[in-house]
Amino acid sequence: MAEDTRPADRDLARRACLGEAGAWDEIVDLYGGRIYNLALQFAHERTQAEDLTQEVFLRLFRNLSKYRGDVPLVAWTLRLSRNLCIDHYRRGRRERESVFLSESALETLTSDSDPAREAQRREALSQIDAVLPRMRDELALVVVLRDLQGLSYTEISALLDLPIGTLKSRLSRGRRDLVSRLQALGDRRENVSLHPGKSVLGVAPC
Repeated sequence: MAEDTRPADRDLARRACLGEAGAWDEIVDLYGGRIYNLALQFAHERTQAEDLTQEVFLRLFRNLSKYRGDVPLVAWTLRLSRNLCIDHYRRGRRERESVFLSESALETLTSDSDPAREAQRREALSQIDAVLPRMRDELALVVVLRDLQGLSYTEISALLDLPIGTLKSRLSRGRRDLVSRLQALGDRRENVSLHPGKSVLGVAPC
């Protein structure tokens, strides 16, 4: 299925490189929301996420002529933005020891129309937030990208430059580590799914 989209991706990139304003606008429309939501996870605050999104699109614009269509354009864009995003992520982790998810990020992750379910989900995220900074960077990062951001394995693989098999193994270890740390905080199983082989919130199972 992905291969069917690549000729269209190549054509879109080519037209944008030739200066067709409509083509660049289409790229921004297609990927702007996804890049911003991803940046919000890495940058932690809305203003920083907006700045990071602009950096990503500036880098994309400068490098678009190098796109050859070997992967979907969205995956290529994520790969291109990898260092920018991870640098923000690591700086943020050094600057804060106990808070991982900002209020802005929580808002994007708790959009349930049922107030009771939303409150429960926010409580679960708060518990996760308390233990994520204590995890190793590479494990916490894949849990955030897959289970909280809902990125596909293909997208995360492109973003982190990891083979799919390695990614799945790392995600499994990350989930087990997170579950163990949550259990150490206390018995709160009514709010957080504590099955070590599944998504911590049930949003993106293997």
